[in-house]
Amino acid sequence: MSGNKIMKYLVNCLIAIVACGFLFVNDAGALTCETNPGKIPITLGYHGTKVTISGKDLNASDVIIQIHSDLGEEHLKYIGKAGGIFWMKLGNMIFENVPAVYLVYSTKPIHDIIPPETCKELSISFDALRKKAEIKSDLKDLDREKWLNEFLKFKKDKHLYHQESGVVKVDSANHAYTVTIDWPFEAPPGEYYVEVFAIQDGKVVDKAESKIKVERVGIEKTLSHMAFEKPALYGIIAIVVAIVAGFGVGMVFKGGGGH
Repeated sequence: MSGNKIMKYLVNCLIAIVACGFLFVNDAGALTCETNPGKIPITLGYHGTKVTISGKDLNASDVIIQIHSDLGEEHLKYIGKAGGIFWMKLGNMIFENVPAVYLVYSTKPIHDIIPPETCKELSISFDALRKKAEIKSDLKDLDREKWLNEFLKFKKDKHLYHQESGVVKVDSANHAYTVTIDWPFEAPPGEYYVEVFAIQDGKVVDKAESKIKVERVGIEKTLSHMAFEKPALYGIIAIVVAIVAGFGVGMVFKGGGGH
């Protein structure tokens, strides 16, 4: 091998080593995200749980965490006065491009951390959600803002949409963050995405992702499967349980009335 070829070979090796070194340095300093628990089992006595989201290698002063399901459709019915007298359900309304669950937590109010334009670009906050949402209805004159407000209020009342600031704690000395949230028991089974944005001087400087899986287990899983796959059998079991429960309550009251 000639001297020039040897020199070229050594230079290429050096470039490869330096490039790998940069990769390892960058990877070592990447923001992390862990969820505890990462899997939430829905059992017979399930009524929600606590979830802690934490991470290390944070090189920023502020953090925004959002948790959401895939975008989909929400079917709701709207009410009004029939004949101007009775309040009743008048029709259907479909909200498209909206998540079933949307939770946002941050160190400070979001618009104190990043500008509204950045929120829209990254699809962060309820303002960004409102921009994406679409409504289909049989109403002739649809007031989009009014019904979006009603939809958001409905989801918030169900604890499926929530935004809270000042709850994410940052440990600057250890370059770490953490937040503990109340996971809504109303959230349906499925896979939820956790996105963590590290913010410095109004800009996103790092991002980490994780997932939370919610699934039925044990008798809850069996009954749910039966309700969809064997509805007739499920109905018979439900009737038997109701009869037995009614009989038990009757015996208690009967026994109590004899004193």
